[in-house]
Amino acid sequence: MDEKKITIKKIADMADVSIATVSHVINRTRYVSPELVDKIEKIIVETGYDQKLEKKKGNIRLGNQSIIVAIFPTLESAIYRDMVSYMRELIVEQGYQFFVAVTKENHNQESTILEGLIRNKLTAGIILAPVKSEREAYQNLMKSTIPFVCVERIINNENIDMVLFQDMQSLYDATKYLLKSGHTNILFIRESIESISREERTRGYLKALKSEGIHENDANITEVNLRDPEEKCRSVIQRALQRIQPTAVIAGGNRLTMHLMKVLQMCGIECPDQISVIGFGDETWSELMYPPLTTIDRDVQGLSTLAVKKLMEKINTGNSITKKNFANVTLNIRKSTRMLDNGPLGEKAASPEDIVFSQEEKTILKKGNFKVAISFHYTGTAWAEMHEKGIRDELDKFGINLVSVMDAHFDPELQNMQLDAIQIQKPDAVIAIPADDRLTAEKFRGLSKITKLIFLSNIPDSIENNDYVSCISVNEWENGTNAGRLMGEYFADNRTTKVGFIVHGAAFYGTKARDSAAQKIVTEKYTNLDIVSVKGFGRIENAYQTAKDMLQQHPDIQGLYVSWDQPALKVIKALEELKRKDIVIFTTDLDYEIAKYVEAGYVQGLSTQRPYEQGRAAALAVAKSLVSSCVPKYLAVQPYIVNGNQLKRAWKDIFHEPFPDDSKNLRKY
Repeated sequence: MDEKKITIKKIADMADVSIATVSHVINRTRYVSPELVDKIEKIIVETGYDQKLEKKKGNIRLGNQSIIVAIFPTLESAIYRDMVSYMRELIVEQGYQFFVAVTKENHNQESTILEGLIRNKLTAGIILAPVKSEREAYQNLMKSTIPFVCVERIINNENIDMVLFQDMQSLYDATKYLLKSGHTNILFIRESIESISREERTRGYLKALKSEGIHENDANITEVNLRDPEEKCRSVIQRALQRIQPTAVIAGGNRLTMHLMKVLQMCGIECPDQISVIGFGDETWSELMYPPLTTIDRDVQGLSTLAVKKLMEKINTGNSITKKNFANVTLNIRKSTRMLDNGPLGEKAASPEDIVFSQEEKTILKKGNFKVAISFHYTGTAWAEMHEKGIRDELDKFGINLVSVMDAHFDPELQNMQLDAIQIQKPDAVIAIPADDRLTAEKFRGLSKITKLIFLSNIPDSIENNDYVSCISVNEWENGTNAGRLMGEYFADNRTTKVGFIVHGAAFYGTKARDSAAQKIVTEKYTNLDIVSVKGFGRIENAYQTAKDMLQQHPDIQGLYVSWDQPALKVIKALEELKRKDIVIFTTDLDYEIAKYVEAGYVQGLSTQRPYEQGRAAALAVAKSLVSSCVPKYLAVQPYIVNGNQLKRAWKDIFHEPFPDDSKNLRKY
């Protein structure tokens, strides 16, 4: 293995430990378990990195101006710990000795450290995360001849070299994302101790609110003193959640994120069903949580590299040549945030957890001998089977009988005849998915006069608010947004890429919202994607010819969005016949057949409904409607993102059974 290509980061990846742990092993700066020491040292020898370390030791400068010191406010924060690891390697490679000093946010202590370094003839350069921002506090440092660079924080002087994160922009983007997801009551948790970073993040948060017409006086900001005991910090956050009752929270730092997640866990608050969370992603645990945390991720390695480069330029030339002053900050969207949704008639979305039963209501249901029927638009898929299973399991808890399950095979005339048969059974409630919004409307309207109607995903045309009890659906706007985002992220590193959209031609509320959301995010956020064609299909089997026609007109298409999995399978058949394995697909809904193509990489990502949970929600709405008029008009279930790396976990979460090791043994639905 080429020792020049081996870095401390690669050693850390191979050992499955942090960069800081490898650094502590190499420099003997902190206790590491003997087992880990043996493992890391073995990798260092096997890769030849030990020879590289020996060469570095041989290049160490001696005499005047031989040390570089990084001055940080704390090493308890992951960001500063990682900076130390990155900077140490870069600086030692240049032959300098590297030391770290900690100020504990105390300016007097910082001044003492700086004065000592100014007088020390060994000091070659300083990397400083300043405690204060006023230039007057650093006059002696600026008058000295010692090269220095500020990192992560600023001193108010345009002549000082600084490498920063775009804190204001990062909080603006995070807040804007939540606002576009339908959240308006957003809590921002920040540290109580004043700092430039805190103020920049606050400015970004307020700027985003203002862009959506929310006045600064209506902003929700809670301050936490991180020097207080953990219990007090968490108590402050808990009181803020109880007082403000936000639908979303942004934590303004790593430790604040940890405290917030602990509070949610202690209080039994479900994330993101009850509250969406955006935290900071400098800690490795943020993506290991469940659900994985949406985070503001800062490029600490990039900042460290840029800062050391600037400092070396100043040491070697007297000037900073590099002009770039900012390290990247990205919003890494995972599963701790959700989009708020409205129902087909504009109803505000509620969560299934909002439906609760008194003991008296449970008793009435148990003794009532109630009957329920289901009218599906089509069955024969895992999607329909899991809906039915969720409905059955929940109804059984209340002793409610399921008297019939009918499949219309996407034929509205057949569904109308089946609804006549259901009416003869005199059920107390009917759960239904219309096969056609217009052609089944009259039959459903008549049925609403004699029984309670609960719709899945969609309601027929001209059905009024009082004609049905509730509509239950996945959040289709978020479902489509997820699929569009998956496409955008897949092609993010490409230049202009041509893509096509194969959408549902029928005017179903759910598919229309889903397809519109996917197009919207691709058009607005991923400007390198050129949507060269949008074609609709009516019946599922028509998607096959739609794909062929599209590719005949636009053979240079590299990616396709397809409305859901069943038509996507028809599109894949067309691609296979055309021998177009160079085209990748993004779609919605997980089922047996599409899972094989996800595993094979043909489908690069999908956002799926959660049919079992949606079935349970429908049954809860039915049960509540039999004993109360207080049933939410629209119940929304959050969708689930699936890609090849997490297919097994997704399968288990969606279908409540393990994913077989051999996909050939996947049971067909």
